[in-house]
Amino acid sequence: MADECTVRKAVRADCKDIWEMFLQLQAMSDVTPEQVKFSKEALQRDGFDCSPPLFHCFVAEFRGVVIGYTLYSYQYSAYEGGLEMRVSNLFVKEVYRCKGVGKLLFEALIEKAKQQKTVGIEWMVLNWNRTAIKFYENFGAQDLTITEKVHAFRISLSE
Repeated sequence: MADECTVRKAVRADCKDIWEMFLQLQAMSDVTPEQVKFSKEALQRDGFDCSPPLFHCFVAEFRGVVIGYTLYSYQYSAYEGGLEMRVSNLFVKEVYRCKGVGKLLFEALIEKAKQQKTVGIEWMVLNWNRTAIKFYENFGAQDLTITEKVHAFRISLSE
């Protein structure tokens, strides 16, 4: 199936599909739509209507239907001494999982990170999501909680 998929840069017209998949991803994490602070309007504004965009996105298509996406941005890593890619989301619709679509999306991220000469790629995975953890380990990813003995923290400044 993956051989019939294409991965491409998302365009504004993809926002409806990306938003629906984003909500599915949040539901997997037991987050209700009311708890989500991100909005469809913010997706459009911050990713497609401003210059430079605050984030970038790839979508995976199968026979003209968007079936997965990944959302990413860049940040400076003082630890590594260079620009790194920060992946916010990687999601594939349930019916298309375990068919190589996620691999295609992640490979597109890796290729883009190499083109941008980044020092690496970072992301978070929920501790219960063993399938995702194994998926990333198959790419050679290291769990920084174990290897670097670090924990991720956040202070929310939005209401």
